Amino acid sequence: MALGRDAWKQVRTVLQSVLSEDNPVFRDDKDLQKISLIPVNDVVMCLPAEIGDYTDFYSSREHATNVGIMFRGKDNALMPNWLHIPIGYHGRASSIIVSGTNITRPKGQTKPANSDNPVFGPTKLLDFELETGFFIGPGNS
Repeated sequence: MALGRDAWKQVRTVLQSVLSEDNPVFRDDKDLQKISLIPVNDVVMCLPAEIGDYTDFYSSREHATNVGIMFRGKDNALMPNWLHIPIGYHGRASSIIVSGTNITRPKGQTKPANSDNPVFGPTKLLDFELETGFFIGPGNS
């Protein structure tokens, strides 16, 4: 990603050419195929880039409303400025993981309704989200 648009185009062009069914370089070379292709059951997924930082947005009205209900109650769920521009916030890069990664249930303090003191233990509820990410270039200034 850091090499920029010219490098992306060059890699794409080479891959399209080599993998084209009209090109015998890869199509007819069984040894090259054997060392280049990985059976789908043997593939180990990884992140496509090192995520150093990102901004997350409440871009879905339903999601923004649900989060608002949790923090501000049903009557003041959707902040008025959301109707003009989605709300962005700093995301935690360590939360971006590959599908299939085991997740350790978080632990922390909660205060049971029938107790004056908090207790430490596994979270009672766990929220997770499916996110869509976009790589927009080699960086910004």
